[in-house]
Amino acid sequence: MSTLAAALEPVWSESILHSVSPLMSLNPALQTHWTQLNAALKYPLDAGGKRIRPQLLCLLAEACGAQAQHPALLRAACAVEFIHTYSLVHDDLPCMDNDDFRRGQPTTHKVYGEANALLVGDALLTHSFSLLSSVRRCGVPAHIALRCIETLSEKSGCAGMIAGQWLDLAFEKAPSSSTWETLTTIHSLKTGALLSASLILGALLGCGISHVENLRLISEGDLNTLCAQAGTLGGNVGLAFQIVDDVLDVTQSSSELGKTAGKDIASEKLTAVSLLGLQGAKDKAQELTELSLRELARLGELLSDFSQGQVSGAALKPLHDLVEGLLVRKS
Repeated sequence: MSTLAAALEPVWSESILHSVSPLMSLNPALQTHWTQLNAALKYPLDAGGKRIRPQLLCLLAEACGAQAQHPALLRAACAVEFIHTYSLVHDDLPCMDNDDFRRGQPTTHKVYGEANALLVGDALLTHSFSLLSSVRRCGVPAHIALRCIETLSEKSGCAGMIAGQWLDLAFEKAPSSSTWETLTTIHSLKTGALLSASLILGALLGCGISHVENLRLISEGDLNTLCAQAGTLGGNVGLAFQIVDDVLDVTQSSSELGKTAGKDIASEKLTAVSLLGLQGAKDKAQELTELSLRELARLGELLSDFSQGQVSGAALKPLHDLVEGLLVRKS
């Protein structure tokens, strides 16, 4: 378990328990049900995973000057992981992708039933915004917290991840008229939007915390430019990540992936491999990886300029290593 993952677990455990605890006093006779609700909410979170979104958020925030594992960063990181996890719980349902395994263990609906899994996803989605709003109590200026909430709701909602999932279902059986532009739209929304949100939140919180603690002022215009570049980077990383995922689906085993392998091809789903062939998809993944790393370098240049040299390119090396690792991964 990574250092960040270890730091996140007690935050989300306490947050979920804090929300469920009032039910105990409301009706102690139903304690068994409240305990099961608490366990069900934690089940998909405790299953593990790469924690990509929390890492992106925290690493960029730290590069902007925030202290590592600052309480506000951990809360925001949990919020984006809640959004991601809820989307997986719903995605695994029989009415969606109908998967029995996720991250190497039975999916939430296989353990708690379909209706309860639907509620688990709903609860994680709703609670993510309660958790994100609480960064105000950790020294984050109110206007920064508000921008974080606005960003996450936009990128995870009908203009972002939900739109991507809608299209993903619409093209579940890839018609012969499917185009690369359609596929990139799906991936950019379904995967890229939340990665963009993670990086934008990292920029907002990093600059907000740094300003409060170190009085290093960044203008609103510069912050907007920084957030725009972070969002562009996230979109490119998301697209590249998903193309790599399409390749891995046909080249790796279920045990290596932690989920059912070969399912996209079997269901005739629209993927980079179905459109471009295996080698073409690999080539496109390489092209997008190089583009993502160039966008990351541009982000470093902006950070250096806006901080008047107080932030160097070296501050982004951990983020560079993470992005590069994600896009050349084998599972």
